[in-house]
Amino acid sequence: MKKQELLNNTLTIALGMIFSQLMSFLLLPIYTIFLSPSDYGLVDLIINYSALLFPIITIQLEMASFRFLVDARSNEYEKKKIISNVIQLLMVTLFICTTLYLIINRYIHVKYEYTTLLYVCASAIFYLFLQFARGIGKGRKFTIAYIVVGIVSLITTLVLVAYMRLGAQGMLTSLLIANLAGVIYLFFSLKLYNYISLGNRDNNLKKKLVKYSFPLIPDRVSWWVINLSDRTIVSIAISVAANGIYAVANKYAAIFTSIFNIFGLSWTESASIYIDDKNRDKFFSETINASLRLFSGLGLVLIAGIPIVFNVLIDSKYKDAYQYIPILISAALFSALGGLYGAIYIAKKKTKQIALTSIIAATINIVLNLVFIKSIGIYAAAMSTAAAYLTMAIYRHYDVKKYVRITYERWIFVKIAVLYLFTVALYHYNNAIGNIANLLIIIVVVIILNKSVIMVIKDKILDFSGRRRSKPTIEQ
Repeated sequence: MKKQELLNNTLTIALGMIFSQLMSFLLLPIYTIFLSPSDYGLVDLIINYSALLFPIITIQLEMASFRFLVDARSNEYEKKKIISNVIQLLMVTLFICTTLYLIINRYIHVKYEYTTLLYVCASAIFYLFLQFARGIGKGRKFTIAYIVVGIVSLITTLVLVAYMRLGAQGMLTSLLIANLAGVIYLFFSLKLYNYISLGNRDNNLKKKLVKYSFPLIPDRVSWWVINLSDRTIVSIAISVAANGIYAVANKYAAIFTSIFNIFGLSWTESASIYIDDKNRDKFFSETINASLRLFSGLGLVLIAGIPIVFNVLIDSKYKDAYQYIPILISAALFSALGGLYGAIYIAKKKTKQIALTSIIAATINIVLNLVFIKSIGIYAAAMSTAAAYLTMAIYRHYDVKKYVRITYERWIFVKIAVLYLFTVALYHYNNAIGNIANLLIIIVVVIILNKSVIMVIKDKILDFSGRRRSKPTIEQ
């Protein structure tokens, strides 16, 4: 039952987020053709700095609203009170942050300042509304919202970037319009106008919401510091164009991270529900082992498949990005492993440990980056990221033993390491026949490693289509 709930939640979230990531992937050729490395590098910095601001602007209220709404699903009055008070808090934080931004911008000019401001505000509201949808049990609306944003982003990019040739301004405007479309869709499809009342104030509830959400800020900020420190140091120490190349390399690791995040949302919820269950050690061990096999396999398939499509999808002026991709995908795998452990901290309400381990990782990343950036260039950014996430995963691996006993399959880490070395060697050899052979071999190996998980997913899809009624479990 536990695994079925985890799988159901994951599949509900998956469709929309995968579609969104697919749209982002399809837009990459347009960006690399019509934007120079400098323009793309600049927009990448703006987007990532905006993402850094989200948890500060929203003080993670979206996470609090989701958790509180889950408990209030059967109570319309409570839902209205929660949504109204969250909106009131967000209005205050948006006003304060907008005022500070406009004041600071008078002294430190930000390029495309107003488009950037509107993009940040629209994104913050969109992600909040997404959690409203999840919280009140409207998973289908959550999925459709991502699809709406993806389609609008594709259309507006074709018009503003490819047809009108507006460059960086066009890309930012496209993202702004797409997020506004998502906000409008969720506002009306969820009928939020029936839930929002500015006169429905409850200061005690606001304190509870902030008390829950505020400790989550350091973790999110530290996570983005790791990503932003790379881009900032590369831009300053080398050039903004170099950051554009590094940003393209990161796009493939972002595919991995986005897919893991789909699972991570469900895993965090399941971990919180079953943290005190008598069979928790078995459940956590089985789930983490299955997750490790599955996401290691995803990384291997990405690395093996990229040489086949790289020259088709990426313009030649970004060809140097090729050499950094395996390192960044490995870093994404280490981050995912740390995320699996992070769900245990959240389940135990040990948010200080999450913040501590994230800050340690961020510090390692910055120090290694600064030390090696002049000698090995962009490699320093990629390798420092991998080292930071690996350190975080190792630290959490031993620290969570205080709360849950995780038993790993024998030799699992050795098997994964050997497979990665084999795949990366053929990746850099980059021979047409070798690339195809590499991909085919890895697909077969990954299927064998994840046979039980694949069977469960297949059976679940058949359940959804009404062709099966059995409820299988993941066997290790």
